[in-house]
Amino acid sequence: MKLQLFRKKILSIDFGGNEIKIVEGQVVNKNINIHKAFTVKLPNNLYNDGEILDLNAIVSLIRDSLKANKVKSDIVHGVINSSKIITRNLTIPEVPENDIPSLIKYQLDELLPAPITDFITDYLLVGKRREDGVEKIDILVICIPNQMVLDHFELIKAIGLKPLVLDYQGNSVAKLLEINSSINEFYNIRDMTVASIDLGYCNCKLNIIKNGKLLLTRVITKGVSTILGSLKSELDSFEENRIEELLQDVDISHDIEELNEETSVIFQVRSIIEDLLEEISMIFRFYFTRDWGNAINYIVLQGGLSNVIGIENLFSNYFNIPTLTLKKLDNVRTKYDISKFSNAIGGLIRLYEVL
Repeated sequence: MKLQLFRKKILSIDFGGNEIKIVEGQVVNKNINIHKAFTVKLPNNLYNDGEILDLNAIVSLIRDSLKANKVKSDIVHGVINSSKIITRNLTIPEVPENDIPSLIKYQLDELLPAPITDFITDYLLVGKRREDGVEKIDILVICIPNQMVLDHFELIKAIGLKPLVLDYQGNSVAKLLEINSSINEFYNIRDMTVASIDLGYCNCKLNIIKNGKLLLTRVITKGVSTILGSLKSELDSFEENRIEELLQDVDISHDIEELNEETSVIFQVRSIIEDLLEEISMIFRFYFTRDWGNAINYIVLQGGLSNVIGIENLFSNYFNIPTLTLKKLDNVRTKYDISKFSNAIGGLIRLYEVL
């Protein structure tokens, strides 16, 4: 795969449940240069799990934010994710590439909850294997509801921008890792398998990636909002801001020796994160059992919860896999928080086959 260069600045818009993340940048040589990065806070009931609930309100918020940040670019790469996007790992007999879509359609007719014509379907080649003397192909199929795609294109056009592509968040992260060789300066990721875990506001996005290949992708409906909702129901006296401040001050991986109001918050948060770890563990087990050679070399954390003190220790101790929070990539030039804007930065990247 070769990197497509953009001399002109491009906007990448990552649509999330709590806020929209926007970056303006260029892809020059092998580097991604980020000129601006900012967020658009979304009030409740405007956007949920990939569904646009109030088009006009979101259009107004994004327009105002673009104006406030003096953005002139108008070409947009969109990035979306949702539990309504269906992903399936399939194994099919090795056939000419032109025949793959028909085989996928045949299998998906049995797997999708609605007719395949209701989805925009794409697939990624994961690898090849020989099974029972037959050559087979492992593929990852991604099915996005047609209406979700149309709604996001309509939104971008209503802002007065020009939508060029709409990308799936897992693929965006895979491209970002593909064009980089190291994370946080010291961790080589070339030929390594990385579990990228985005601990977002509404959900958790898990992507297993090797050399830019998206091997497996899942959405878990637990996120920052799950924690805040649980704490508010049990600790009425704690404001949301105070909870967030506490998680920046106290190491969540340390044992709790004395229970008080503050340590009770930590206990509750840790309990919810441990439930999340168990769900992630089930996905890891599925990945490991697909092939005896499957491994995970690093867990890389992104998103809102990744900055909680001690969360790296919780993950590394639970899975016995080195875990790090994404802070730096060797081919990304930016002064902004890469962990926060990683999906949008990956959305800038376009790759093409070299024939």
